[in-house]
Amino acid sequence: MSKKNSSSQNKELCLKFKTLPTFAQRLISYIHYKTGAAAELILIVLLGVMALACQDKFDVQLKNGRTFTSLYLMLLARSGSRKSTVFKLLMEPIYRLEKELKDDFLVKEKLYEIKRASWKAELKKLNKQFNKADAVDENDALKAIEECQIREPVEPVRPRLIIHDSTIEGLIKVLALGSPSLMLGSDEAGGLFGSNLFRNTPALNSAWGEGRISDSRASRESYDADDVRLTILMLLQSEIFNDSMVGKQGKGIRSTGCLARFLLVDLEQIPELCNIPDACSWSDEAVLEEFFCLLTKHMQDGIKRREKNEERICVTFSPEAQVAWNSQSGEIQEKIKKGGELHHYDDFGARFMEHASRIAAVMQMFITPDSPIITKETLVSAFKITEWFINHLMMKIDSTRKYSDSEILFFWLEEHVPSNKSYDFRRHSIRRDGPNSLRSIERLISALNKLESDGKVQLFKEGGVDYVKLIGSEIKPEDLAIALNIPLISSGSVGFNKLPRHE
Repeated sequence: MSKKNSSSQNKELCLKFKTLPTFAQRLISYIHYKTGAAAELILIVLLGVMALACQDKFDVQLKNGRTFTSLYLMLLARSGSRKSTVFKLLMEPIYRLEKELKDDFLVKEKLYEIKRASWKAELKKLNKQFNKADAVDENDALKAIEECQIREPVEPVRPRLIIHDSTIEGLIKVLALGSPSLMLGSDEAGGLFGSNLFRNTPALNSAWGEGRISDSRASRESYDADDVRLTILMLLQSEIFNDSMVGKQGKGIRSTGCLARFLLVDLEQIPELCNIPDACSWSDEAVLEEFFCLLTKHMQDGIKRREKNEERICVTFSPEAQVAWNSQSGEIQEKIKKGGELHHYDDFGARFMEHASRIAAVMQMFITPDSPIITKETLVSAFKITEWFINHLMMKIDSTRKYSDSEILFFWLEEHVPSNKSYDFRRHSIRRDGPNSLRSIERLISALNKLESDGKVQLFKEGGVDYVKLIGSEIKPEDLAIALNIPLISSGSVGFNKLPRHE
């Protein structure tokens, strides 16, 4: 992504309200009316709570097998953006259900304590009888002890639906001990993002893609969790994310593929927040109550499904949606090839279709919960939402990463084509007037050689002078002619100037 395209990139960071499903538009309109929060913020929290509700009830069928409906979501926004307000509002039914589960657990815990007290008394009595038994009765007494031990009451485990803060060890333990479908969610996730959770990203990768996570250490108790479902919803300030991404942690998060599994939006990158039509006219709480009822039902269904050990419902695409899926997949594959617009972000591009499929499945189940078929309309909306997320992620990575010498040089050459009045630059002039970091002839030549191997520049010598021709420039000859006040009818020479020289 070049600097000259920053204006068009900024437009791609804007959420288009009409691309969202109708039910999402209604919900967002009402929640905005009630809280004043941005539509972008509301959408991300909505997707997070819906993913949690769906993840233990539904899977989605792709060409290479089933995948999950879990999502990893991250919103970056400054203090005062109403992150906590929206988070608490939409988490209300989840907290309510978790309290019911806790109350049920407390009843089971009291019964367990009563049963265990009786069991311990019985075992103690049998041990005394064994100690007093003679050789004839010893075997019978031992058998009675063994049968009693088999009847030891099983301690109930408190099920959790959401945890707000955790180390990777703590997360694995909760998933393994009675809470296999979970949300790691926080409206103040700065500390969470800086914890060891994001220094052990392979575990998060496994939870996202395989549903399996483990922690095996010789120095402490180990846990293995299989068939888990994890949704992550993190709301934090941009500065915390930026500082983390600049250091070693940021390189690790991307190099392990963890960042590509996240759907990220930074409100501070958006030039203009989404316009919500007729937002002030919404005053009916029925739309929110209806959503809460569906949310609770999906979660209860997921809990019952596990108790009965039943298969998850497999969500599939309608024939029209499958055609659209295949077409979009082909376009993405072209874009991640060398020279494509996603080539330098192929880790993000490679996850595009799975992200979109998960989002489509989550949204569809709230539109038609009794018909697990994704329509073309819902899938196209998911494509738009996924593209919005990916654009934010690419822009954020560009703004926080350190550019290579060749990238710095290419940006400088692009910027100075009009003032140079040509695509041909003297190498000496670049060294004298170019980026400070490339004043060293060794670094400059190394950067030029890299650009030449990438097909961006052509190096040649004429009259004993070293030149650099910017053949990979995105500045069109007619645009350069306009910048130089050259009549378009006479701009042919400018076009020839960009063409590679024949040796």
